[in-house]
Amino acid sequence: MVEMKNVNVKETRISIIGAGALGGAVARGLAKAGCKVLASDVHPERLGHVSADGVELIADNAKAAQEGEIVMFALKPHLVLGAVKEQAQFLKGKLCISLAAVIPLHMFRAAVPEARWARAMTNICAAINCAFTGITRSDVTTEADMAWMKEAFALLGPVEESEEKSLDALTALTGATPAFFVSLMEAAAMGGIHAGLPKDLAYKGAMSAMLGAARLAMESGKHPAELRDNVCTPGGMTIEGVYEIERVGARAAMMRAVLLTAEKGQSLTEKIIASLK
Repeated sequence: MVEMKNVNVKETRISIIGAGALGGAVARGLAKAGCKVLASDVHPERLGHVSADGVELIADNAKAAQEGEIVMFALKPHLVLGAVKEQAQFLKGKLCISLAAVIPLHMFRAAVPEARWARAMTNICAAINCAFTGITRSDVTTEADMAWMKEAFALLGPVEESEEKSLDALTALTGATPAFFVSLMEAAAMGGIHAGLPKDLAYKGAMSAMLGAARLAMESGKHPAELRDNVCTPGGMTIEGVYEIERVGARAAMMRAVLLTAEKGQSLTEKIIASLK
């Protein structure tokens, strides 16, 4: 058994099975933070951007599972349990963390009961150490395991412990919304272009505005509505745009997008569980 007590995260050999969009992002972020990361992928030669950040890339899942003191699985939901079972002999006594959506902890426990299972829901912003991560424990996860997870995922951004029943909604909010926000950022830039700005300037301005707004909200501790009101002057330019956003129901559309994403996650969970029985 790998004892996690007093283990330095940056001295822990971390293996990540699956170095695609999410797994690669987590691997890159941890490596940038100074961790020892070994990641396996079917086509490691295609992932130069991952290895460039200090991640050791291989094509052998078994080697990754065997060498890792901590093993993370970042595969698609319909593939992850199969990969877990294939590497079962190398997972006994280890803290194993699923980064996959949908699959609940009890299914990992059933697949390899000798491992200590936990889940972590993060997003592709982990690649730049700016991802929110929700973590949840199983009945065999120790306090030392959770302390290790909190310290490790804190290297990637804010981290909070959550009940497993909240993970579908959390995945929708923190995992999917980067795509939503990027779409809104593009729309804002296109508005700038429509108003006469050069394309490069419009996109840089939109990116900086979105980044600044997020940092201001996090660091000020103020409610978003208060920050919005601080920018709006009576009869001014900003309130004109805010009025249009409200008129077309843009905020309701964002709320609906998050809700539908969460509901889709729950639906996928039910379907996959049913298919694996």
